[in-house]
Amino acid sequence: MSVPLLSVITINYNDAQGLKKTMDSVLRQTYANFEYIVIDGNSTDTSVAQIKTYADNRLRWISEPDSGIYNAMNKGILLAKGAYVLFVNSGDYLISSIILEEVISLYDFKASFIGGNLCLEKEGGLEEKKHPEKISFNYLLTKTIYHPATFIKKELFDRYGLYNEHNKIISDWEFFFKTIGLNGESFHKIDKAVTVFDMNGISSNPENEKLIQFEKNRVLQKYLKAMFNSDLDAFLLSQIKAPSKRIKLLKKIEKSPLIRKVTTVILTVLSKLVK
Repeated sequence: MSVPLLSVITINYNDAQGLKKTMDSVLRQTYANFEYIVIDGNSTDTSVAQIKTYADNRLRWISEPDSGIYNAMNKGILLAKGAYVLFVNSGDYLISSIILEEVISLYDFKASFIGGNLCLEKEGGLEEKKHPEKISFNYLLTKTIYHPATFIKKELFDRYGLYNEHNKIISDWEFFFKTIGLNGESFHKIDKAVTVFDMNGISSNPENEKLIQFEKNRVLQKYLKAMFNSDLDAFLLSQIKAPSKRIKLLKKIEKSPLIRKVTTVILTVLSKLVK
């Protein structure tokens, strides 16, 4: 089995304490074939001084202003030399010192995405979140992949572009939706906890829920609008964009192979009537 070079990327802004926890977890890894890239957004706290305390030839870092989270992530991607990238951002940490070695031993890296389990750090302990066996278009309409626990084939960013810097929160979801949901890129699930997620981040803040929904709706409009030409299609698109009773019914239909076949026949007949 070939042993791939991994690029672990951390972005940070004014979180020296969280950064230390993250960097310690990465640089103590027993797996040897990885590089570590830290992108600091010109922090005004002690973050840069913290980075300078690490004398490790696997580490490369920059500290300069950026325009947001995804601009910083894109800088890391452009610097990365590995076959796969993993984002472990400031405050998050790898669950053990052997986790990269364990993941490599579990799977011969070929899939476009390799997703492990994500642990949410809460007051009562760790809550482990797992991916489903299959990531489908329908799944990605309402859910996402656990970004901090997912190894992403770097060449995908060459083929599909970098993260969309116009979004503040959901550009990782947009990338997953575009690559897997719309283009069928492969996803391999590994049932093993990889990363512990800091619940104080922007994407986990309940106050950002409206912005998340707004950005997701805008993304769906961008990618799906061309697929919907008639008034009926526009109506269906609006139902996809906003959670409703119809969406719940569609989810139930998807779970039943028999009912799904029946509805396919009905929709086929209806499509001929509206031509």
